[in-house]
Amino acid sequence: MKTNREKKISDAAQIYVREFQLLKRVNEIKNGPFIPREELLNEYIKIGTEYAKLLRQAIKITRIGDSNQRKLLLANEEIEHQREELSIAYKKMETLARTDPLTGISNRRDFYEKFQDEIHRFERNGKSFSIILGDIDDFKSINDRYGHDCGDFILTRVSGHMRSMIRKQDVVARWGGEEFIFLLPESPLQGGIFVAEGIRKSIAEEVFVYNDFELPVTLTFGVSQYDGTQNIDSCIKLADNALYQGKKNGKNKVVGETETL
Repeated sequence: MKTNREKKISDAAQIYVREFQLLKRVNEIKNGPFIPREELLNEYIKIGTEYAKLLRQAIKITRIGDSNQRKLLLANEEIEHQREELSIAYKKMETLARTDPLTGISNRRDFYEKFQDEIHRFERNGKSFSIILGDIDDFKSINDRYGHDCGDFILTRVSGHMRSMIRKQDVVARWGGEEFIFLLPESPLQGGIFVAEGIRKSIAEEVFVYNDFELPVTLTFGVSQYDGTQNIDSCIKLADNALYQGKKNGKNKVVGETETL
């Protein structure tokens, strides 16, 4: 039968081994082939849960003092080192789960969470905020004529351009395909229209060069305002309706929700 001292050392070693295994799994995911977003999210949730369990066990062990405290401390130093690496990798995985892999901006999941946070802020301070939904005009013709690599180039460049034109507290996310969505905290409808118009004009004036081809790029934007009378989906729907109206009226336009009534 193991003595208490032997059991504590054994438990610490098991924690070390398991954390090393978790770190190895994180590195495999980070350096391995692409996996779907949902699978990635499930992986980091499992790793995070196991990590929290091991942390509780390590704290319990290190609180117990005996003649082998030095050995336990040395083992704990190794565990702490592995824990730091695991924590860094965990944060990277969490960022990946919230980021569009092509453009590097937020994805739908991250946008919905930020939208919900902004609703909570609205409930506290009563300040409306706006949503902008944008779509690259005639994007299919770019893919058809110049290829999908060119389409990816345009998506990446446009994303970076738009991100550079908004405030730190604002959010731009890839909504899907060639669609983008913005969240502008404490900016009512007219403020959102003003921002969208600035972005629209700037991109229309930008020269996008791909394989020596100069490509004109324009976007159409629909803008809506959250004022507490609608939910997330209905607010986005208002912006989508405005976007549709802009497409219908000739594209390369900014349309506010009130213009669709």
